[in-house]
Amino acid sequence: MNLAIISEEFGEQIAAITAGTRYEISSESDNDVPVMEARIRNTMYCLWKDATSKELAMYLKRSAEQYFQELYEFSYGVTSYDEDVSTTKGTERLALMIIVEKENRKRQINRLERAYERFWSILGSLPTQDVEVLQQYFIERKKVDYELLRGVVKKHLKFIEVYYDADTEAAEQRSKEITKDIDGPAPKIKSITMEQLKKNKNRAMKQLNKLFK
Repeated sequence: MNLAIISEEFGEQIAAITAGTRYEISSESDNDVPVMEARIRNTMYCLWKDATSKELAMYLKRSAEQYFQELYEFSYGVTSYDEDVSTTKGTERLALMIIVEKENRKRQINRLERAYERFWSILGSLPTQDVEVLQQYFIERKKVDYELLRGVVKKHLKFIEVYYDADTEAAEQRSKEITKDIDGPAPKIKSITMEQLKKNKNRAMKQLNKLFK
């Protein structure tokens, strides 16, 4: 699970609830999305991401346990040697990578948990009848009449936009940073896959065999 999947799910949901309505947007159409409609859908997407962030945070926690356990298992006794200089460096690099990636994963989870809190903070400031509509769509994932959903979001649009920074460039930059955090490698440390670790271990064994022949 990542932001690409979340974005795809949101697109499918919007396509489903707008099908057959005057708000349906065909991929074959040359017409631009009206400015107000674009603002409403962007806000819906922000709410969708926040509402999904707890699920993503839980996924990262679960996957982190297995991922780091595998790294620890391979880190014990794993060594690699430079082509020309027989100095052990793989273990130190792996240990540093584990530290950096653990901190990076912790920041990702904290950011997602704050996003989930933001979602409920927004809903906590809205009238009960409007909260029920938003909960049905964003939390319960039920099919909601788009006119009704759109009306609720439009009514509170300016208020909700304050939470997400109405500045489009700032929102886009934030989205890129979150995507990089979740899907990208740890900063300054090249990620090592399990296959690479196996290759390093096999290479180390060959080097050791050469040394003791």
